[in-house]
Amino acid sequence: MKFILVFLLLLPVFVKAQSISNEAPVALIQNIFSLAQKENPLINSKTKSELDSHFDFHQMSLNILGNEAKKRTAADLKWFEDSIKEIITKTVYPKAPEFLKGVKITYKNTLIDGDKATVPSVVAKKGEKTDVSYKLVKSGSEWKVVDISIDEESWVNTINDKMTKTLKEKGWTGVKDMINKRVKALNTKA
Repeated sequence: MKFILVFLLLLPVFVKAQSISNEAPVALIQNIFSLAQKENPLINSKTKSELDSHFDFHQMSLNILGNEAKKRTAADLKWFEDSIKEIITKTVYPKAPEFLKGVKITYKNTLIDGDKATVPSVVAKKGEKTDVSYKLVKSGSEWKVVDISIDEESWVNTINDKMTKTLKEKGWTGVKDMINKRVKALNTKA
């Protein structure tokens, strides 16, 4: 009986602590949007650096590579991570301020499982609604984004599918050529 009474007395404390920790992933996503909507982060190195710090490009790259990561050298893995980061930031960051004008974001219940979290949301703009889900991992005491899914299409899976197809057809050299070509195209636009 004492145990049940203590449990009932502590339940509100536990629920409050759980809801506070659930807020951290959403707060991170809100901060990303706050930073990204001000100006093109590529022209403000401080903003870019802060945005970059909210993403775990290393883990994202390992997730994209999957089992292929075990076959690659440390230099290959570093090149891949740097290239993926450059492709994502140069593709997404410049378009963010214009895209985020007039956007309304509604967050659904955050799902936390240990050091992993999913923040589902609905992004509404000009009458259109899009489901956007953010996958995060806890790195030390901070949450970091490792994948984004738009209408259930994951960045990681989409890039992995392209990479896997190229890997089967042209090997690792073909993957490097494909990625280097994409990076070069983005750099000529800038």
